[in-house]
Amino acid sequence: MTNPFSDLMPVYPLIAQQILDDYQITAGKCLDIGTGHGFLGIELAKITELEMYFVDLDPEALEISKKNTAMNKLQNPLHFVQADVCALPFKDDFADLVISRGSLWFWKDQVKGLQEIHRVLKPGGVAFVGGGLGRYTPATMRKRLQGKKRKILEAKGEKGFIKGAELEEVMKKTGISNYRLVADVEGQPGHWVEMKKI
Repeated sequence: MTNPFSDLMPVYPLIAQQILDDYQITAGKCLDIGTGHGFLGIELAKITELEMYFVDLDPEALEISKKNTAMNKLQNPLHFVQADVCALPFKDDFADLVISRGSLWFWKDQVKGLQEIHRVLKPGGVAFVGGGLGRYTPATMRKRLQGKKRKILEAKGEKGFIKGAELEEVMKKTGISNYRLVADVEGQPGHWVEMKKI
């Protein structure tokens, strides 16, 4: 199965480095929600000692993520979990870090999914969920890639990406107060939600 979004491959190491630089979480349990082919989780595993949980509802995607992790010869403890973000099979206060890039738009219930992510976060844990290209992506690459995936989705009749005020509205419905929206470029609407559990 080919990856229709292979143009995005260069951004995953950049987003992983941003997550490491911003949150300094190098060990513990990390969930990569809606992992798809596992690219973001793999890149984060390469630069940390995190125990990685690749989570996706699609068993075919998980099989591909297994192959991709094997090709990268990761030394981290790895787990592959078929699950819906709206009913995560993890206990409360389970994860030190939760990451998710590009899956939020496909969740059947975004409010419930975000609440579940918050539930499984440990106190002191961080979740970084959204769909941007990361702030380390060079301007020339950003210009080339921006909106590509959205156009593919819209051509298939899928709902578009939410950001800024729409994303804020979803977060308000969750009842979670300790969050902020994060933009890739200063002054632009936020594409990411950062949640910290106290």
